[in-house]
Amino acid sequence: MNLAEQTAAFAPAYDEQYNRLKAAGVQFLHSHMVDMSGGFRSKITPLKLSASGDALNGILYCVSHGDGQPIGDTAFSAAIANDGNGYPNIQAVADPASIRQHGWRRDTASVIANGYMLDGSPCPVDPRHVLAQADARLRKLGYTAKVALEYEFGIFHADHALMQKGRYRELQPWGHSLVNYDLVRSGDYQDLVSEFMRRMESLGIGVASFVTEYGYGMYEFALTPKPAVEAADDAVRAKLHLRELCAERGLVATFMTRFQPPGKESACGAHHHISLWQGDVPVLAAGVNALSPVGQQFLAGLLHRMRETHVMFRPTINSYRRFDRGAWSPQDVSWGYENRTAAIRTITTPSASACRFEHRVPGADVNPYLTLAAMLAAGAEGIEKALIPPAAQPGAAIGPGAVPLQSTLAAAVEDFAASDFCAEAFGTAFRSHYADSRRNEIAAFDTWAAQHITDFEWQRYFV
Repeated sequence: MNLAEQTAAFAPAYDEQYNRLKAAGVQFLHSHMVDMSGGFRSKITPLKLSASGDALNGILYCVSHGDGQPIGDTAFSAAIANDGNGYPNIQAVADPASIRQHGWRRDTASVIANGYMLDGSPCPVDPRHVLAQADARLRKLGYTAKVALEYEFGIFHADHALMQKGRYRELQPWGHSLVNYDLVRSGDYQDLVSEFMRRMESLGIGVASFVTEYGYGMYEFALTPKPAVEAADDAVRAKLHLRELCAERGLVATFMTRFQPPGKESACGAHHHISLWQGDVPVLAAGVNALSPVGQQFLAGLLHRMRETHVMFRPTINSYRRFDRGAWSPQDVSWGYENRTAAIRTITTPSASACRFEHRVPGADVNPYLTLAAMLAAGAEGIEKALIPPAAQPGAAIGPGAVPLQSTLAAAVEDFAASDFCAEAFGTAFRSHYADSRRNEIAAFDTWAAQHITDFEWQRYFV
């Protein structure tokens, strides 16, 4: 739909939702848009829902990770916002289906907006649009995806003086041990978990579990399955409100993929679980360790396009610190039944309704709208072309003919930028924009590195 059609379709829902929220005592609205890094850019306003949309600064789709720290590259130049066009506004249209009242702050609600260009067309670089487009492609084939995401992350004691100076590595992890699945790592651990679950329930977000992970300060939550766009909405909301809850308690949460040196303790993954349905009928399984024809085709599509879309699953310099098959972080295009060392772990038990693919490549630093778009588009192509997957990999040993995944951001982004599939699936404008955003990360790191003498150099060359 174009802008006029979409706002007209939403108008009745705006009136209904506004009256409902007003009657429930809501006074304030958090309006979110999704940036390229997979976070929300938000503003707080008095409660209002505009049938004509709101102004949205297009540069928000161009903001660098960390808003340019530590070198000050706040945003990268792109077609949507640059010196030549004067960094114009575009339009934001709130999705009424995403409106939620906050159970722990009853005077507040939130909504997620989609971007539209001034000519009324959907913003081609809006991650939420990109996912909706891929979801529609799969639905056109007669299938619906249900997705559940799990995030590993770190929690540290906040020290604002250190944080303002960028001295994050000096922060102290929350909890006294590194033990997995431990209820007493900290005296207030269970209280924080219970409050997080209550808050998520008030937003309609199901938390399947919350555990301590292996490593000091390491934790994990897993969400319950939802349709693709809502699953991505839930994931970004859960991350935001966990950070909010931690901040209230003098803590800080990080979704940086690796904050311990490689080889020490765990890194932060974000495994994506996806199942396929026709109505209420699951369609992936054909018994224990057996896939249906459509299940095989969807899997084959995931594998076939994994290298071209790899940058969406490992989008930062830090992502490649979590690149270790021995630590269950995949290094090649592979799959296997119940194989945690493969890129795609295929789970067929205990029942057909539980059958799903677990994509184990993404880390906690991904944009879930983009990773899910990549999975749906690749899987849909597999069904469209009746692709056949290679043989399952039974264990940790690398199989014959295994195709390696790129081990650097630079290699991954150039394969993405050259991909005809990515241009067709996500649009040429998005392919160019996202590639430029990743090149900006590489340039920022190279600029920083050129300004510093490393510990390696001091210790190797000084004497």
